[in-house]
Amino acid sequence: MLNMNDIINGDPDDPSTQFEGVGDGPPTPPPPDEDDQHSPDHMEETVQTELFGSLSTADVNMTDQSSTPHPLDNNIDRVCSHFQSQLNLEPEYLKIASIASKCPPEDRYIGNLFANGAYHQLDVRNINRSQVTHAYDKCFRSFVRTNARMFLLKPTLEAYSNNPHNNGSLPKTLFYLTLDVVEKQPDQWKKDHLCPAQLKNDPDALCLYCDAVGELLKYQRSNLRTLLLHNILKTKKIHVDGAVPARKVMIAAVSDFQSILGFLVATNSAMRARMCYAQLVMVHYYAHKSNKDSQWAEIDERLAVLRGSSYDFQLQHAVLVLNKDFSLFSQGKEYTDISKEDFTVPDLEDVRRSIKSGIVPVTLR
Repeated sequence: MLNMNDIINGDPDDPSTQFEGVGDGPPTPPPPDEDDQHSPDHMEETVQTELFGSLSTADVNMTDQSSTPHPLDNNIDRVCSHFQSQLNLEPEYLKIASIASKCPPEDRYIGNLFANGAYHQLDVRNINRSQVTHAYDKCFRSFVRTNARMFLLKPTLEAYSNNPHNNGSLPKTLFYLTLDVVEKQPDQWKKDHLCPAQLKNDPDALCLYCDAVGELLKYQRSNLRTLLLHNILKTKKIHVDGAVPARKVMIAAVSDFQSILGFLVATNSAMRARMCYAQLVMVHYYAHKSNKDSQWAEIDERLAVLRGSSYDFQLQHAVLVLNKDFSLFSQGKEYTDISKEDFTVPDLEDVRRSIKSGIVPVTLR
């Protein structure tokens, strides 16, 4: 007959009720008599420190137990970065998730509360950012375009692409020069043509302003590319009607879209070499359908190398570029008559070999 006490407590003689690894010490002694519970001797038998095992006598650093990151922290960072990338979240979300995930278990509840508060605050900020709008007027857009055309033809321009982070702190980039010329305008001009919140240094308005300038500069770079690829580039709106123009014709066309600098560009050898180099890069990308990074970014990288090179290196580079341009585009040939294998750009190793040879090549005109 079943005994209710056996169901609840188990049968001590039944091996199925025993758990391996729990400890095979002597059975628990029966509870003391009621008369012994208040005995001083009974109280002395209970040593509190032994309830949890022996304590270590080693010093414990309460602030930082190791100078190296814990492997678990590294794994948390990896997982957080993975989800941030997969979900295309802003960096602020990654920071919040990383901090909350590394909370000790006893602090996890409070950590989650603060993490949720941080997410809510971030969402509110993003909502407010989306409410900052401003339509820049025709005068502002025309001002940026006109100055961008001039900057694109400056031989001292250090970078063409928009991203200032890629170009470090270079002051003479197309992007920063444009921001600088706007900043130098009279206060009344700014009040008339800029976003009011921008004048108060509102961060969201400044982001909107930078995006607007970036789009205008992108359009001007596209115009310059079209001129460099005249009778090469073919689209639904752009037609090829003859041979690829020779250098002088190409330079004249590029200068004509800002005629004030036409004479300076035509007579500046450094600028001629730069425009020819840009054209070679554009044609190379167009002919070979390159999937590499931005064409303008590649040009910026080459300009950075040349700035740190000797005068002889710069001169040799210019000569190789001009000679390559002459051999391709000064023969009166149409683009389709030129082999695609010939559309290459002199690289840095070509310049080094030319210098090492000791032969100064003649600039073909």
